Amino acid sequence: MRLLSCLFFSVLLSKSIFAFTVVLDPGHGGRYISPKSVYGDKYDPLLHRYTDKFRPGAYYDGMWENEEVYEIAKLTKKILEDTQTLAGRRRFYRLLRKYGYPKRRNFRPIKVFLSRENSWHTRYMDIRDDVNAPYRLYDYPDIHTGQMQHGTVSRIHRFKPELVVTLHLTRGKPNSYGAMNAVITPSYYTYKKAIEYVRSSRKKRKTIRKKFMRSKWGDWFKTGKGRDSFEWFLCDAWIYFTGYWSTKSGLQPMKEKYRGYRHNMFDWAYKDPPGWEKSARKHRPYTQYSDHLRTFVPRGKFWQREKSKYERWRREKGYEGYGGDNLYASHELLRYVRKALLRHKVDTPKTLPEIRQPYISTWTVPTFVNAVSAYLELAYIDIPKDHQRILNYKHVYAEALAVGIYSLYYGIKQPKRNRKKNLPWGWAIHFAKYGRYFQSSVR
Repeated sequence: MRLLSCLFFSVLLSKSIFAFTVVLDPGHGGRYISPKSVYGDKYDPLLHRYTDKFRPGAYYDGMWENEEVYEIAKLTKKILEDTQTLAGRRRFYRLLRKYGYPKRRNFRPIKVFLSRENSWHTRYMDIRDDVNAPYRLYDYPDIHTGQMQHGTVSRIHRFKPELVVTLHLTRGKPNSYGAMNAVITPSYYTYKKAIEYVRSSRKKRKTIRKKFMRSKWGDWFKTGKGRDSFEWFLCDAWIYFTGYWSTKSGLQPMKEKYRGYRHNMFDWAYKDPPGWEKSARKHRPYTQYSDHLRTFVPRGKFWQREKSKYERWRREKGYEGYGGDNLYASHELLRYVRKALLRHKVDTPKTLPEIRQPYISTWTVPTFVNAVSAYLELAYIDIPKDHQRILNYKHVYAEALAVGIYSLYYGIKQPKRNRKKNLPWGWAIHFAKYGRYFQSSVR
C-alpha cells in the first residue's frame, strides 16, 4: 500500500500537478551607486535613463536588510518544499497541527520560487559591471548590449503565481518592543477621488478631503516633510495617473518631478501597443497620456485592468474591511509570525511585536504584480528586541510564513478568541474567484 502511495505521488510530481504557486520575494539585493541615471532603477523608455536611485534597503548595527530577508525566504522555501514529497507532507502536516486544525490533510503540492538569488556581494565578479542588474524591480537595458532584460516584477509574472510574499525590514523605532507593518495600495476607484478633487469647486474639495481623511485610507504614507497625508495621497494619485508629482495643492503637475508611465516599464500583457512613446511625448489632453488630471482619460488595457473586479478584490474591501485580499494576506502572515514567536517562547503575549497601521502609497509590487500581494515589513532593526529576533530566530519567521502561506491557500481552523489577540484568523482566500486572471499577465 505504501509503495502504491509513493508511485502515485511520484506521478503527481512528474506531471507538475501543483495546486498553487507562491513566489517569495526578498527585497532589495543591490547597492546604491551614483549616478542613478546609469545604475538606478525605473528605466524610462521616453527618457532612456533611470529615473530613480536603486534602494539598497535598511542597515543598522551590522545588519543588512537585503541579506536577512533573503535568508528568511530561503528557509521558508525549504519548509514549503516539504509539500512536494510524501515524507515531507507528513512532516509538514505535523507542523501545521501545532498551529491549529488544518482543514485538509490531503492537500496538493505547493510550487515555490524565489524572486532573486543572493545579494550583490556574493556574486560580485559575475555582475561587477552592473551590480544592480539582477535586483531591479523594473525592466532595464543590458549595460553592454542595450537589450531589455526582465526586472523582478516581470520575472515574477513568468512564474504565474497566485500569491507573492514580499519580505522587508525597516527602521524607525515606533516603540521599544518591536513592530510589523503591511504595505498596500488602493485600487483605481480610490485614486479616482483625486481626479474628482481636481475637477471640483473649492467647496466640494473640502468635502472630498474630509471624507477621505475619515476613511481607512486617510493614514496615507508621508514620503517626506512639508505635506500632510491627503496632500501625499494627491501626489501619489498624480504619479499613478500621469507619471508626474503634483504641487502641494494637488491641483497642478510638477514637470520637473517625472516618474514615468510605470505600467510600460514591464514586459506584460498590459503594456501599451508598440509606438506608444510617440503619443506619450505629446501629452495630448483627453488621452491616457495627458499630463493633467483635468484632461486625463483612462484608456487602454492597463486601465481596463485597473478598473476590473479582480483589482477591486485584490486592493479594496475584503476580510479586513479595506485593502482587499492583499491586506488580509499581509496581516494574516504577520499574525502567524506573532503566533510562532509565542509557540517558540521567544515572546510572551505582553512582549509580542505589534501589527501597526499599514504603509499606504502607490507602491510598485502591490500595484503591478498580477497576484495577491502579501508585502511585509517584518521588523524594525533599530529596535533592540526586533534586531535580536531577526538575528537569532530567522527559522521562527520562516516557519510562520510557511504555515501562513498554507493557511491562505487551504485554511487552518483557529479559536475565535484569536481575533481579539491579533493572532491568526485561519481563513483561506477564495483564489478560485480570480479564474485565469493571475495567468493573464504574460504576453
